[in-house]
Amino acid sequence: MKRILLLAWMTLLVANAFAQVTEGDEKVMQRFSIEDSINWGNITQQQVDQIAGMAAKGHSNSLYYLGRCYFNGYGVKKDRLKAVECFSQAAEKDNTEALYYLGFCYKYGYGVTKNETKAEQFFGRSVKWLNEELDNRSYAPYYLALCYNYGFGVDMDHEKSVELYHKAAIMGNSQALVSLAVEYQMGNNNFKKDPQKAVEYFQKAADWGNPQAQLHLGYCYLDGEGVGKDTEKAREYFRMAAAQGLPKAEEALSK
Repeated sequence: MKRILLLAWMTLLVANAFAQVTEGDEKVMQRFSIEDSINWGNITQQQVDQIAGMAAKGHSNSLYYLGRCYFNGYGVKKDRLKAVECFSQAAEKDNTEALYYLGFCYKYGYGVTKNETKAEQFFGRSVKWLNEELDNRSYAPYYLALCYNYGFGVDMDHEKSVELYHKAAIMGNSQALVSLAVEYQMGNNNFKKDPQKAVEYFQKAADWGNPQAQLHLGYCYLDGEGVGKDTEKAREYFRMAAAQGLPKAEEALSK
């Protein structure tokens, strides 16, 4: 259960701009962006240094990304206070994602004193921008799905969140599939527990190359949850995720 809760927490802090390109007659995934790397927990030190350099120049997205790095301890020492500082600077430039994460920090007291009023203010501003970008960027319906799923800045609406998760997935956001899968796996937030459906969504995201999904799927096969128990299959998915630099997959292989 602790492992599942940890993985669910990882997927909450993730958003993904996933794209496909055509090479010859085959569809291959575009080289992972910095945003992908942060969302999937396999960001390199070189990427972190690039982010920090651009953030020092006041680049809005880089300030947001640097905040994510400080929040999770990716390439820098985990520092939630610095994360909030970065999110705040990016939010001053109306960065939608930074507004969302500021709301999240104030909601749960990460790096700041818990303040529900401020949390709702930041979530509200984020929701406004997310709705305006809903049909243009795959992260918008994903974040908005989270807002409806958890009641951040809007009334909680399970059906709406599912609709938006699917919209994000259709637009190429594999992390939306992972989030759906985790909700069905755990039976959280009005989702009826359905291990088989969880595996279905993990499989789709894993096929798109999402290392978080590959890690989850590995554990499903290892534990026989929603699928037949298969240790070799589990290790196969762990290896896929580890090959993309996901530390937890490497840990799973070492056990």
